[in-house]
Amino acid sequence: MSTGPEGTWQSAGGADELWEGETSFQRLGDGTAVLLVNTDGTVKAFRGLCPHQDSALDDADFDGEIITCVAHMWEFDARTGAGVNPTSTCLPQYPTEVRDGEIYVCTPVPASQKASVE
Repeated sequence: MSTGPEGTWQSAGGADELWEGETSFQRLGDGTAVLLVNTDGTVKAFRGLCPHQDSALDDADFDGEIITCVAHMWEFDARTGAGVNPTSTCLPQYPTEVRDGEIYVCTPVPASQKASVE
C-alpha cells in the first residue's frame, strides 16, 4: 500500500485472474470494497457497494456491458459506472493500473487524513 495526495494505491490481485467479460469483488487491504470489471480487455474498478442501501456487489450480475445489483436490480454501465436504471445515480470509479501482472486500485484518502498526507 502506498499513500499520496491522490489516494492510496493497493493491490487487488493478479490481472490474469480477471478474464475479459468478468467481474471480481474484492476487499482491499484497508477494507475498501471494490468491484473489478474487465470490459474489452480494460480493467476498471468501481466502489463495491451499490449506492442504494450500500448493498455489496459481491454477487452482482454482469452481462459484459451492464452491472446489475441483485438486491434491488439497479443497473450501471460497466464502462463508466453511470446509472442505467435509475439514471440519476452512479458507481464511483477508482483509478486502476496493471503493473507487473498485478491490478492496483487507487482509493481516495478520507478527508480526515488528507492533512497528514499532503
